Amino acid sequence: MASFDEHIKQAKSNLDFLVDINSKIIPNHWDWEVTTCYYTAVHIINAHLAKVGNLHYKTHDQTKDAINPYNQLSPSKLPPDIYLAYLKLEGLSRRARYLCNEDPKNNDVNQFLTYDKHFGRAIKKLDDLIHYFKGAYGINLGEPQVACIELTAKSQLKFFKLRTATSSNVQPQPS
Repeated sequence: MASFDEHIKQAKSNLDFLVDINSKIIPNHWDWEVTTCYYTAVHIINAHLAKVGNLHYKTHDQTKDAINPYNQLSPSKLPPDIYLAYLKLEGLSRRARYLCNEDPKNNDVNQFLTYDKHFGRAIKKLDDLIHYFKGAYGINLGEPQVACIELTAKSQLKFFKLRTATSSNVQPQPS
């Protein structure tokens, strides 16, 4: 199974990819950007599990059980806000990948597309998660810059730096 350092290396690689798809390579693919945010978080969480108790889980549900602060038997609990940030990222990724509602309990059959507002939410949640783990483990994931019209200086990001969005690389969601 992968080690703490290997998961952090993969998270960094995912962040590099996120910056690329958010800027110059293939902009305006909010679904891939949101999904990349989630899988960056997956590797950070798995790094945490490897560090805390050499824990390695094969399913997303096992991982969520292991970090659940409300689970009495959880071996590697996270603070509630970090756990909920991870769950929100999973939901946003689910929407991006399957065009369904973010809430797995919602059986609405309508198509749910992913837009810049969803990417903005994903960045905020990933920002919270990375900020927590930087403090907990002193990890260095660089200083990635992203652009999203949904994010402003008022977003108070602690990890991500905002790059000015230009009309050539960012298009807002349709009305």
